[in-house]
Amino acid sequence: MYQDPKRIRKHRVSINLDDYEAALITALVNYTGTDRAGLVRQMLIAQAEAALLPSALSMAFGHSKTEL
Repeated sequence: MYQDPKRIRKHRVSINLDDYEAALITALVNYTGTDRAGLVRQMLIAQAEAALLPSALSMAFGHSKTEL
């Protein structure tokens, strides 16, 4: 049925935002024209990748991101 069943989005995550945070997300949604869940998912994955994957700069100098 699906090429990769592990790609089915079935794990939910809930967050609570204050009025200012919600307004910021809403403004970004309106600016980009994407849906809120997709936008927040993209932002979350980008932040996780930045935290977990070594950058070319840190690899070149032998430093971790926390040391830079």
